[in-house]
Amino acid sequence: MNYLELIITCEHELNTLHGALHATLEDREKSASHREKWVRAAKAFRAYDSPVFELADQCRRFGIKSAPELRAFVFAYIQCDPYFYRSGYILEQLLPKVKQLSLSEFEKGVIQRTILKRIETKALRNFRHLCKLIHYVDDAPFRDALRARANSSDTQMRRRAKFALAYLPD
Repeated sequence: MNYLELIITCEHELNTLHGALHATLEDREKSASHREKWVRAAKAFRAYDSPVFELADQCRRFGIKSAPELRAFVFAYIQCDPYFYRSGYILEQLLPKVKQLSLSEFEKGVIQRTILKRIETKALRNFRHLCKLIHYVDDAPFRDALRARANSSDTQMRRRAKFALAYLPD
């Protein structure tokens, strides 16, 4: 199964529904038809379901250590690093499962690239949870990449990189 495509589709669809809900929110009190549009948008948003939610739930309930398909889903989710309503909570629940694994070089690279991307762009609430995996993916090139970003002229990037560096093992 192409988990990346599945996650990207979920992200797009849910963000579209969320945007439609917010677009109708301000005008909902103007008339009955405006309120009905808002009600329909709210119902569509609440009714949305995706296989992503079921897969994430299976990972939480059963773990990923002995489930290769769920393991593949988790690393696709980390690689995709989606941004949609509840995506951060899903990531926070998946990341502790990764600590129980012996990681392949590809899996280490996925985590490293996601951390570096977050340092360069945004450090959402779950950035701390990603940084807790640094101990498991540490190597010389990754340390060099973190240190380079810690010397960036961009103050926000520098701050996020220094935060991540604090998670390196001594």
